[in-house]
Amino acid sequence: MKMTLSAIAVAGALALLSAAAQAAVPGPAGTPFENNAHLKAQMSNTSPNKIIIDGELITGITGPENAYTKANTADGALLITPLTGQDFTIFLETAGGVGVSIDVSPKPGNGRTLHLIPADVPLKSNPDAKAWEESQPFQKTLVSVARSVVNGDVPDNYTEVKASRGPAYNPPAGVLLMPERQLAGSHLRVMRYRMKNTGYVTRALSEKQFWQKGVRGVMLSTRTLYANGEGFVWVIFSTDVEGGS
Repeated sequence: MKMTLSAIAVAGALALLSAAAQAAVPGPAGTPFENNAHLKAQMSNTSPNKIIIDGELITGITGPENAYTKANTADGALLITPLTGQDFTIFLETAGGVGVSIDVSPKPGNGRTLHLIPADVPLKSNPDAKAWEESQPFQKTLVSVARSVVNGDVPDNYTEVKASRGPAYNPPAGVLLMPERQLAGSHLRVMRYRMKNTGYVTRALSEKQFWQKGVRGVMLSTRTLYANGEGFVWVIFSTDVEGGS
C-alpha cells in the first residue's frame, strides 16, 4: 500500500469539526526510553525495589550471579533487591520484545519504584485492518479514518493501544501536546493529542505546523488557541518502514 497523500490534502477533504472528547486523567510520571536503551538507576540494597515497564510483562533479567534477588509480580513488574554495594548492570526483556539495560547503583535506604515507558510500541499484526485499508484507494481510506476518529469512533478493525506508547512526535507547532488516545490499524495508526497554548498571546494554527516525517494526516479542532486555551489535534501516522516524506 503506497502512502503518498499529504496531510494538507486530507485536512482539505474534511469539514473542521469541534472536539467532543473528554479530558483523560494523566498517568503516573515515568521515564521514556527507546528500545534497547542504556539507563542508570539508584536502588536500595536494604529493601526491595520495583521496576515497571509500562504496558509490558517483564519476562527475563540477565545480570551478574549473586548480585541481586528477583521476583515477578502478578502484573508483570519486577521486584529486585541488590545483594552488594558495588555497581552492576542488568538487562531486562519483556514478552512484547522490549529490552533495556540498567546500570544499578546500590545504596542503603527505602526501596524505589522505577517506572519506564517505552517510547514506541511494536504494533501487533492486524490482518483484518490491513484488508480493510487495502480494499479501497488510499485517499479514501485516509479520509475514512480521519472522519471516524474526529467523530470519536474507531475505524474498522482498529485496536486501542495505550496513548503513552505512541510514536516519537515533536512537531514545530509551538503548543504543548498531551497524548490521550491511540488507535492502531495495519498501515496506519492515529494519535489524539490534547493541545494547550501555554503562552500569553493567541496562537494561530495550521495542519502544516504538525507535519513531520511519517505523518499522513492532521485534523485540528480549532485553528486559534487563546492564551491558556486548549483544543485537540488528531495525527495519522504511517506504520510502513518506507513511509516517510
